[in-house]
Amino acid sequence: MTKRVLKTLYVFSFLIILLFSGCQSKSEPADIVTDFSAKFQSSYRNAEYSGSISTNRQGVACISISRPEELDGIIFGYKNGELEMSRENLICSADEAYLPQKSFPSLVKSILNGISQGRAKISSQSDNLFTYNLKTDNGDCVITTNKDGKITGAEIKNAELKIEFSEVKAAES
Repeated sequence: MTKRVLKTLYVFSFLIILLFSGCQSKSEPADIVTDFSAKFQSSYRNAEYSGSISTNRQGVACISISRPEELDGIIFGYKNGELEMSRENLICSADEAYLPQKSFPSLVKSILNGISQGRAKISSQSDNLFTYNLKTDNGDCVITTNKDGKITGAEIKNAELKIEFSEVKAAES
């Protein structure tokens, strides 16, 4: 009888071990980092753009273009609803609405605003990649982040915009 009880306990123990080892919990996504600087590569309406970007949750953003060559050195700065465009010693400021809503800097700024306002909603995760959906005025945006919440890319198909971020550094608090 004791052998039968011991066998039952062994089998039960084995099943519990299998059950618990087979259950892997998915890691919770970190909040998307809103204060960061990064380099970017982008395709927008059959043109290739590259440069750098810095932004914070208060809506201050700076987009510096280095490619295409014709736009090299142009900087778009956003602060308090005002846009400042500069190149070398020339500076022009205007209301944010000055640029068309579907211009490259306006699209990037709308993605950054949606993230900083917490409107991006997680849709899936796999290993160390998290995917979020964000509704913008220019269409649905798909945002990807790594496990640390650093943005790795964004895409708005309706606007023909795809942007990839590299060398993402969270701002120090």
